[in-house]
Amino acid sequence: LRASHIGNLTDLENAIASGEPAYTAPFTHAIEVPRQTVRHHLLKTEAYWRPNEVDQLVLTYAYQADDRQEFDIRRAGRSAIPALDLFLNTHTAELVYKHFLGRHLHGRIGVNGLWQENANIPGTGVRPLIPDHDRRTGGIFLIEHLPLNERLELEAGARLDAALLQVRTFDAQDEYITPEHRFTNHAFSLGANWTATDSLRLRAGLNSAFRPPHVSELYSQGLHHGSAAIEEGDPTLGSERMLQATLDTEWGSGNGRWSGALSLHASRTDGFIYLRPEGYRLTIRGAFPVFRYTATDVLMWGTDAQVRFRPVPAWTIELQGGLVRGRDLGQDEWLFQVPADRAGLAVGWQRTKGTTSLSLRGAVRWVRVQDRVPIGLDFTDPPPGYALLALDLLVERPLGKDRMQLGIRGDNLLNTAYRDYLDRFRYYADARGVDLTLWITWRFGHAERLP
Repeated sequence: LRASHIGNLTDLENAIASGEPAYTAPFTHAIEVPRQTVRHHLLKTEAYWRPNEVDQLVLTYAYQADDRQEFDIRRAGRSAIPALDLFLNTHTAELVYKHFLGRHLHGRIGVNGLWQENANIPGTGVRPLIPDHDRRTGGIFLIEHLPLNERLELEAGARLDAALLQVRTFDAQDEYITPEHRFTNHAFSLGANWTATDSLRLRAGLNSAFRPPHVSELYSQGLHHGSAAIEEGDPTLGSERMLQATLDTEWGSGNGRWSGALSLHASRTDGFIYLRPEGYRLTIRGAFPVFRYTATDVLMWGTDAQVRFRPVPAWTIELQGGLVRGRDLGQDEWLFQVPADRAGLAVGWQRTKGTTSLSLRGAVRWVRVQDRVPIGLDFTDPPPGYALLALDLLVERPLGKDRMQLGIRGDNLLNTAYRDYLDRFRYYADARGVDLTLWITWRFGHAERLP
């Protein structure tokens, strides 16, 4: 966002306080700096073996290559030279044995691993935001299901993971260092699925989880163009550890016209990692807000709900909403950057004639102002709530032995001026206005399938 690149601290503070973009220009299709280019290459293969009629051994391998360049506004005609140029190689493999033990007990046991290498391409003239690094992880897991009768099923699972992170970077005194980080974590899950009636199902769960810190959370040091902010890591951060309880319900009327779902969740996370504002900083590339990766203990809870009504076979009315609350236990305040309450109403129509399907869906999404925020921490007050209108049109039909989908989606059709609380660019400018997307999907060998 060009308006996020500001020359001095006074202009930066004024731009954030005024609510008006510091830079505007006539509309053009040209993509100028600051900008980024990203290329993804993905390969995935899977093989399986059946030792008997019910068990199955599945081997999955995937490779992904990511080539990313970010271009900044640079002096002396150097804007064509990327300020960030990195290449990320990722290999993942998983071996899973799906089994039955007796007539009822069934589950999965498996191992998985990841090898990842990040390389910064020389020639940018800028210290990279994320250092060169290698990451290796390996884990073993077990999940078992035990049906007690036709309506009640118990499940339990456990996993053990180890991770090694090898970093190649420079410290504050420009000394070359090669630190290593090792993490070992374990997790468990317990659950029960109860089909109370033919139209009511409940699921209760208690599980633990963990997440080792990402290299960006440990060693970020510089300007992140994708968020227009300086980000600083903390190499002393440890793994996040969470204990969560959930309760999910699904119900439907006997005639199929009404259905709904309700989900409740609460969790306690020790060592929760997030970006905390740390003021402003003036650099040779301009003035930017500063965020530092910080860990704290957090309590979070919330709910999601959905109700669907089908008055006639061709029409569907859907109402949904969600809210989440978060408390920073270390600071005894509301947690920073928690999503605001939101609700949505959608009306859909679908018609199938022969092998061709046509569907139309209109939706209104309402987002409330986030007023549960830590006092005095953010650079500006949370933006007001907003409502957006969207429309989707989808045509699906067979083409020979294949099937083609053609769709068009319009977002923010009323061109509402709004800013989202979770969007870092909200400090500088409104979010996007009318946004139209045209897409096509070709499904090989799916001519007989309808949505």
